[in-house]
Amino acid sequence: MILNLAALRAGFTSTPPLLSYRFDKGDPRRLQALTLEQQKERAKARLQEWNSSVESEQPLREFDEAQQVIANEYGFDDWEQLTSHIGKSEIASKAMQAANPDALDGNERVLHIRCGTDIQNTLAVAGFNGDYLPFYDPYVHGPVPQTDLLDEFIQVRANYISSGIHPDYELVLNDLRQQYSSLELSHNYDAVYLWFEHDSFDQLILARLLDFFSEVSRRPASLKLISVDHYPGVEIFNGIGQLPPQALRVLWTEFSDVTPEQLVLGKRAWAAVRSSCPDALRVLIASGTTPLPTMAIALDRHLRQLPSKHNGLNLSENLTLRILDEKGSMNAACLFGWYTNHYEPLTFMGDTGYWQLLEELANGDRPAVTMDREGEQPNQWQVTLSDTGRQLLADEVDWVELNGIDRWVGGIHLDSQKGQVPRWSE
Repeated sequence: MILNLAALRAGFTSTPPLLSYRFDKGDPRRLQALTLEQQKERAKARLQEWNSSVESEQPLREFDEAQQVIANEYGFDDWEQLTSHIGKSEIASKAMQAANPDALDGNERVLHIRCGTDIQNTLAVAGFNGDYLPFYDPYVHGPVPQTDLLDEFIQVRANYISSGIHPDYELVLNDLRQQYSSLELSHNYDAVYLWFEHDSFDQLILARLLDFFSEVSRRPASLKLISVDHYPGVEIFNGIGQLPPQALRVLWTEFSDVTPEQLVLGKRAWAAVRSSCPDALRVLIASGTTPLPTMAIALDRHLRQLPSKHNGLNLSENLTLRILDEKGSMNAACLFGWYTNHYEPLTFMGDTGYWQLLEELANGDRPAVTMDREGEQPNQWQVTLSDTGRQLLADEVDWVELNGIDRWVGGIHLDSQKGQVPRWSE
């Protein structure tokens, strides 16, 4: 399960790597490089726009005000931070022009942990030499039981994942066991770097890892974290996986030591995710999770996978029906694109999980959508809003009352047969 990035890069000489960040020009997910001259011109244009509309008796605004606004638009506190970022980006880009860029993690034994394989090739291309562990048990889907017996926990997870997403139980079980056993080796490294972003897929896994590392015996000498919710120059930021190698070299300069407060928060968050009642999550969300502000936002989004009190659909389902209502019938691939890039406030779901969501909406006694499944692949299905779907959007009927429910959101078992269906409200 653990692979070495330097060895991976060596293999690229004969096999070109598959990189996750390739986007067409003009795609809002693609990184647009920032330059200092470019941003100065933007600040000048902004200042001119302001002052051209100022009444004669009002004082003119200053150039540094425009610079401040431009910096804020990119997520920086001030112009100096923006210029520093541009400088780091230029250094990283120049490093990438070399055949073998210097290894930023070359002075110690390092393990990079990420909730998937998406950046492993990009890190290798960027010149990193350490080891890489993809730890991607998708806690946003299916039961996350409270048992303290690890193998029992893994079996429950494998049963769920193999029931729909990946049908080979033994393959899933062995894969999960490798992930968890590889994690136990973390303490053997000089430093562990956690590469995460803001969505609930990442943050639930991060909570699990912080809970794991809260035990001193499992912790390496140095434990560092990055948890980002944007990247300057990217209009639609869904995650680190969409960034090119030079951007990962810039992010490397922004890692910080995991604090005791973050470890405590991770332990609380993991317990709340596994709780059979949503109250612990609600309390934690209300706290704002100051040590990790992205955590509260992600947990709130996770909680919105509970049925709505208005129509019994979770947020993902409601958004899907709204797209079909506003845009009309479309194939599943196009629908997923609208959902991910334009409607979902905190993207966390991959296409495989989304196909399963569509199946559930189409297979109820009173289906919310109809699907033409003539295409061989799910992304070829034609999806159409049903009359029941329109009634659901108008809050005239309730999905749970019409079709029942037997589903898990973390540790919460939604079971209409037992009358256990906690709801979320906007």
